[in-house]
Amino acid sequence: MEPSTEPEITSEVQGSPSGEPQIPARGDEMMISTIVRLPLYIRDANKDLFEPRVISIGPYHRGNVSTHEMEAHKEHFLRSFLQRPGNVDHQPHIDIAEITSSCIAQARRCYSENMVDDYTAEMLMVDGCFIIELLLRWKEGKVNADKHVRLMWNNIYYDLLLIDNQIPFFVLDKLFGYFKERTAFEDDLLHLVVNFFVHDGQFSWAKFNPEDLPMADQVCHLLDLQHKLAMHSNTGFEPKLNTCPFMCRIDIIRPSPMPRGIPGAKELKDYGVRFKKDKERKKFHVTFQGNTMTIPCLQINSGSKILLTNLFAYDQIEGQRGNKFGAVTSYVVLMNALIQTGDDVLVLQQKGILEKDPLLNENEVASFFNELGRCAFVDVNKPEFTEIFDNVNRFRWKLCDKIRYYVRNHSLRLAAIYALIFLFITMFYTIRIYYRVHG
Repeated sequence: MEPSTEPEITSEVQGSPSGEPQIPARGDEMMISTIVRLPLYIRDANKDLFEPRVISIGPYHRGNVSTHEMEAHKEHFLRSFLQRPGNVDHQPHIDIAEITSSCIAQARRCYSENMVDDYTAEMLMVDGCFIIELLLRWKEGKVNADKHVRLMWNNIYYDLLLIDNQIPFFVLDKLFGYFKERTAFEDDLLHLVVNFFVHDGQFSWAKFNPEDLPMADQVCHLLDLQHKLAMHSNTGFEPKLNTCPFMCRIDIIRPSPMPRGIPGAKELKDYGVRFKKDKERKKFHVTFQGNTMTIPCLQINSGSKILLTNLFAYDQIEGQRGNKFGAVTSYVVLMNALIQTGDDVLVLQQKGILEKDPLLNENEVASFFNELGRCAFVDVNKPEFTEIFDNVNRFRWKLCDKIRYYVRNHSLRLAAIYALIFLFITMFYTIRIYYRVHG
């Protein structure tokens, strides 16, 4: 994926005349929205996938009935953070308030709606300190100390990865930097966040070298970090000359009119296409070589549906900014085409490409991918999305041409054989009749 055109949000501390740390000033033209509000029709059609269930982070979901109860626990986490060793020796509440006050103007520019004017520095402080305290408790093995958080743990995990339930990462970096300066804590924030989300969750496939992590000032928010890890786990996911965005290793021949779509997996199997599980654990990395389509394994459950849907939406937003869509969008467009019925799901299941929750049936999985297409707000007729279909269809038409050629030539051979047999029989009976008459 091409480097983002987003402005660099840095967490470097600049000295001020008063000696207090400040965020470097930036012009309004540089503060392009990095945390967008999804269109209403998408949110309404997929509320279970985009709406937070227990906790709101940032301004967009504040006041939701479902997240109201968690506000008191966020305040409790804030107090716990302020009382940590190293903080109590200073004036942490005043210091943290000054940090968020210096960040609030820049943080508001990261959102896409005017409603964020009601999002105060104090709210930002509560949200940011909750996330930092949650990460620290997880690292220390004390995350279950709060009974409510323990009960809501799974929902909190996924709520923190919703596309419009975010705060800017530079705010977290500033708050964590304040804590780290006053303690002997060794981990940096990026490693803490990555280990929190990938240790045993849906992102455990994201193999990465710690040295390859992005810099903190290159990360927009928590979902953006997971998106970067997902992209990093794919090699060569950008479309190149003579290849399509799904990394199809088929030479592109002269352009020709092709149907804008491909049959489902079951029908393709009947055409001779083989499906194979990608054992390299590169999510969203699909190849098509010869007659074999290699697709990574995806576990379908309530959590993975949330993650895939939000990554898909975010990938499209990033693609619109850079005028190129990434591997997640390409993957979803392909899977939506391959999975049209429960029978298609069965084909991919048998090859280990899909692993569904036992509580879900094949038709529900098919419906998920079909409904995920409603989240698309990109033009899937662009060349990067049609090349994979063109290549698969070329394989189909070539196969059909071979079958027609074989049938046509085979029919000619059969006709000639039948004609010879008929001629032989006719001659035999003619000669027999002649000798019978002329005795």
